[in-house]
Amino acid sequence: MTDTTLPFSRRRFLQGTLAVAGGAAFPAFAARPSHLRNGEILPSPDFSLLRETAPHLIGIRPHRRGGVRLALEEQPIETSSGKKYLVHNYGHGGGGITLSWGCASIVTEMVEELLVRLRQARETPSIAVLGTGVIGLTVATELRRKWPTLPLSIYARDLDVRSTTSFLAGGQFEPSGVIHEYRSEEKKRLLALYLRRSRDRIVEIQNSGQRTLFGVAERKNYTLDHGIKAFDEFTPHDVVPVHRRGTLPFEKLTTVGREYSNWLMNPTLLLPKLTADLVKASVQFKQRLFESRKDVMSLPENIIINCTGYGAKKLFGDENLVAQRGHLVILRKTLPKQFYFFSGGCANRVISYVFCRQDDIVVGGTVQSGNESVTPDEEDALIFQRILANGRELFAGHPAACRT
Repeated sequence: MTDTTLPFSRRRFLQGTLAVAGGAAFPAFAARPSHLRNGEILPSPDFSLLRETAPHLIGIRPHRRGGVRLALEEQPIETSSGKKYLVHNYGHGGGGITLSWGCASIVTEMVEELLVRLRQARETPSIAVLGTGVIGLTVATELRRKWPTLPLSIYARDLDVRSTTSFLAGGQFEPSGVIHEYRSEEKKRLLALYLRRSRDRIVEIQNSGQRTLFGVAERKNYTLDHGIKAFDEFTPHDVVPVHRRGTLPFEKLTTVGREYSNWLMNPTLLLPKLTADLVKASVQFKQRLFESRKDVMSLPENIIINCTGYGAKKLFGDENLVAQRGHLVILRKTLPKQFYFFSGGCANRVISYVFCRQDDIVVGGTVQSGNESVTPDEEDALIFQRILANGRELFAGHPAACRT
């Protein structure tokens, strides 16, 4: 006779087992994932509290088809003042903050090779770094750390780091802007090299006792429960560990989501700190506008490191560079526990993210390819309104209500 008097829990157990055997993704009795942060609720941003000064930002990311150009031109350039060596380090797109330290370490290796060549030729080495964004400043920092007395100058048309695209960046460690250029296994290994080297330097800063001055902080990054390719497929798990899954730790956004562990590198703190340290280390900052490659080659230094970002399109004729225009809104930070990232977009994959930094909150964002203008217009005003509206919808618990 069929047993119809099984206890409910046992019957549910058997049904769940059969469901798994039949190919279901989860047992029929599977419990809802546990709460991330053990049920602690993190305060949502107040989307009505705009920063008093310059709350709306527009920047141009220097995306490059084919990925970052990180290369030494093997043949020296003959000039009237002697041979010059040219190193390129640009095209990081939206991944400049993330990749900066790793790429700088590779530039340092290239320079080490060039120093051997110059000394063998009985020439005195000197270095020019072009650009005061995060790429130029991290390169100069690593060069100065390795060679404290080597003649080193930084050139830019504007020496105020607040004028750079890097200064406008949110500052999350995530290679989101470049991953589509690194799809092959060979290029994934190259990207992994950059990321691991960046991780090593960030951890070194973090453990130095100066992380606050550099704007470096460990952060939890929360997302909805969908894959984040930049982390899941393109970042080694020894750099950003595999995510945890559970109920999101917000008052109204209580759907199941994911928690990643990565870093904040706040450019509004990092860039001034790097600049101050370089000045203290006797690095010369020189204002100069370059119009062509010939202008660059007229510099007195014999090692020139090109960190001009989107400017390399004009200076060096790189047609693979594509302007990617982006919008951000900056909020005032109101509560101490606003110390998280939320990224990965809405449930309908509309771009939306929130980066809580030391002193403010960044809300984004957009990607407009091919638009080089940083001057806001009427359409941009509507975009800023939409960015805020999407953030409100997300944290109100409506992750599918975001609009493009």
